[in-house]
Amino acid sequence: MLGPVDHVGYLASDLEASVAVFVELLGAPVARPFERPEFSVIGVYLGVASGDIEVFSFTDENLANERLDGSSLLLDHVAYEVSDIDGMATAMKRDGVRFSGPDFREELHEAVDLGGVRHLWTVPETCHGLSLQLLQR
Repeated sequence: MLGPVDHVGYLASDLEASVAVFVELLGAPVARPFERPEFSVIGVYLGVASGDIEVFSFTDENLANERLDGSSLLLDHVAYEVSDIDGMATAMKRDGVRFSGPDFREELHEAVDLGGVRHLWTVPETCHGLSLQLLQR
């Protein structure tokens, strides 16, 4: 079962400019920057505590262009906390859902541990077009 929303992720062509928009528009403070080189991802969390909004981009320009498809900023995913990521993944797999990393380049068959938190991202075309991130602390 899905738990509370952890964050909403926005994919940006220009990370710095997009972060400035969220800071100015919403008054959302920068919580922390992050890098996930294994997925070609760089980004910033905005909001209180560890951040409610994720603004990110890909360091691989071809991947960024493909995912953005001409947009400069788009809603990419919603991340939900789950209490049992393995059980949730097993149930979703029975319905044909596949998982990947945030870059969608390779299928993941088990959750990936990033800084002590386990993650999976749904492959949208296998999940009714939904891009969901599941995470278990």
